[in-house]
Formats: sequence, C-alpha cells, structure tokens
Amino acid sequence: MVRVKPFKAFRFNEEQAGDLSRLVTPPYDIIKGDMIDKLQSLSEYNMAWIIKNKPQSTDTPSSNQYTRASEHFSKWIKEGALVRDDTDSFYVYGQDFEIEGKKLFRFGFIGLIELEDFASGKPGTGGFFGVLQHEETLPKDIEDRLNLCRSCMANFGQIFVIYPDHKREVDAILERHMAKDPVANVVDSDGIRHRLWRIDNEIDLKKIATLMEDKYIIIADGHHRYKTALALAKEHSELDSAKYRMLTFVNISNPGLVVLPTHRLVQNLESFSKERLLKEIHEHFVVDAFEKADEMFNLMNENFEKRKHSFGLYIDDSNFYVLTLKDISVMDELLADKSAELRGLDVAILHSLILDRILGIDKQKLEQGTMRGGGYVVYIKGIGDAVDEAIKSVQKNGQAVFFMNPTRISEVEAVSKNFECMPQKSTFFQPKVWTGFTINKLE
Repeated sequence: MVRVKPFKAFRFNEEQAGDLSRLVTPPYDIIKGDMIDKLQSLSEYNMAWIIKNKPQSTDTPSSNQYTRASEHFSKWIKEGALVRDDTDSFYVYGQDFEIEGKKLFRFGFIGLIELEDFASGKPGTGGFFGVLQHEETLPKDIEDRLNLCRSCMANFGQIFVIYPDHKREVDAILERHMAKDPVANVVDSDGIRHRLWRIDNEIDLKKIATLMEDKYIIIADGHHRYKTALALAKEHSELDSAKYRMLTFVNISNPGLVVLPTHRLVQNLESFSKERLLKEIHEHFVVDAFEKADEMFNLMNENFEKRKHSFGLYIDDSNFYVLTLKDISVMDELLADKSAELRGLDVAILHSLILDRILGIDKQKLEQGTMRGGGYVVYIKGIGDAVDEAIKSVQKNGQAVFFMNPTRISEVEAVSKNFECMPQKSTFFQPKVWTGFTINKLE
C-alpha cells in the first residue's frame, strides 16, 4: 500500500530572502564545478549553500560542509527567509519546457510517503502496489546524502516518482487547483518555467491520499535519496517524522513525461583497438557506416520506431556507425537469470554484449564511471550540445562513444514490476525536478 500524506512545507519568504529565481536550484547531482560558485553568488539564501556546501581543507568530523549546511538552514529559519506553511498541504508542481521544438507541460504533486522497503514480490491477492526501483545505485552517493540528512534533519531535494493513474482521477484534482494563481512562478536559465500551487482543502487532501493507496510507484529519479531516507529512518526509529519522505508524484500517463537517452563515452582502456572492436561487433550486429552524425541518428530513430535494437558508434575514423542487433536470443545466454523484459533493453544489450564481453568493462569497472569524468565509462546526457561534446571527447582523448536511443516508459514499468534493476543511468527524465520550492523538516 502506498500511504501518502500532506505536510506543512517550509517555503522561501521572498520579502526576506529576495527573488525566488535566485534561491531555488537544480538537484544536487547536477550542481558541479563552477556552477556551485555561480549559484551561491546569487544569494546568501541560495539552496546551493545547503545541498552543495563545499568541503574545506580545515574540515573536521565536527565542523565540515554538512555542519555548515545545517547552520545555514537554522539561520534562514531564524531570520524568516524560510517560513513554514500553517496548514497541511499537497503542492502541485508544474514545469513548462521544450524538447526539440515541441512545447510540453509536466505536472504532479509534492507530498510525503510513508517509507517502506522496495517491493520484492508480487502481492498474493488484489492489485499491484508498493515502491519499485528501476536503476542500480552507487554506495558513495548514498553516504554523501546521508551525511547531509543527519546534520540537517530535513528533506531538501525531491525524489521524482511515477505512478499509474490511467483514469486521471488524481490529475483531475490537481488541474482544478492549477486554475488558481500559483504560489511560486520561476523561469530558470534554460527557459523552463516552474510553478507551484498549494492544495489545503481537506476534502481534496483526503481524496488524493485515498486514491493513492492502491497504487504502486516507480522511482524515476532519486534512488540514492530514497535509500538515504530508509537508512535515516532506521537510525531514528524513535522519530515519527523520519518515517516519511518528501516526493514528487507524476502520473505515468502524463503527456509531459519525457525520457531522453544517456550516451556512453569509453576511455582509459589499455588495449583498445578500433579494428578489433569493429570486427567483434560484426559477429552480432549489422553495421552501417555514414559520413555524417545526422545520418546515423536518422537510422537509429527509424530502428527505434520499428522496435529494433540499435546503437550509434563513433571511434574517430571518419565514420559514424549504426549497430543493429541481428538476433536477440544472444541475450538468453548473457543474462540467463534475468527476465525477457530486461534482456530486451537496449542498455542491457550494450552493457552486457559490447561493454562487458567485447571491451572487458565489467560491473566493477562500470562503477568507476561518472557524469563528471574518470573511470572507464563517462555518462553523457543526451541534451543540448552533448553529441558534439562527446565527439570532441573521442577526438581528444576518449576511445569510443556509444549513442543510445531512449528507454521507453513502458520498459521502465515492465522491468520495475519484475523487481529488477536496469544498469545505472539507463534513463534521463527531463526536465529535472528542482530543489527549494518545498522543504520538509523532520522534527
């Protein structure tokens, strides 16, 4: 059973803290490098001071980036920059954005969920319900967020989850409240408009909670944060509020729910050979070569629409390749203990057949890959100038880049309901859910 409830969020008081656009931020894992300083320079109340406080050479176990974050949080509340709503509420969160020239709108609601371990077996009777994950996680990221939660005892960043509401019963309630003026309205530097509406009508609050009871939710973005919340709840079993976590819930049928691909840049392999890679790929793939990247992506898209398994490949030899799997049955041997749904994922085929078997990048080596660089695989989000940057990276010091088609929402749902996890960075939900519109303090 999915138990959700409204809460009294802390929200920025713009009369004290200033313009909200200078206070809210992308999620912590997007903030890196110069962006940290840029965000923190916008305001003394910018969320980056809390969610991405920088370590210092003089840090000690009792004085460090996490204790500094806690000091900021307490100070902001004391100064009135953050003020708690006076009644329990759900919050409608909507984002207007554009993908490849198409204008879209995604919306859902922010509320608390009663924490429970990930579902591990189908219910004996009744409908399918519970909390499902779809991607593998890295322990080091969990420890970082856990340290912040321990110090501040609050939920700052959102966990983005999707749930089935094909009749749009919850959506109908949210849409009624979106007819009102929003309590927050911000356009970010990428032109994405973020709006927030407050639901504090007792009848609607109860109806949303009731409608969610027989649902299941799938974590779309925030696996590390959910596991962090589970760990914190165990550490503070005496604290009722620690048994709940702030989430953003979005209907799986929402027309604005978009998944973009995440490409894989391969680097640092000691015995990498372009010729050997192409030779071994030919055994299981039809290989088409093109002079231009656009031609490669056109064929990849055609194959995606035909539900064929295709990847793009660039290895700096004047060609752009499309690799199309000849026979899916090869996956029966490679992932014999996995479901047909998982074996049929493009990302599973790439990881097991090409990265692991052909290039020798096993799970341990994959764990060294990051969104920032280093390791054997760098994950590159398929947005903006990512393709050009990936190509330049290969020309400079990389070895190969594999371009991906996106994972379908239906595939995320099917694999999750089999209680399996896709390889890390299998999905990229765009846009990201921002931090700072609502904060849940544990007390």
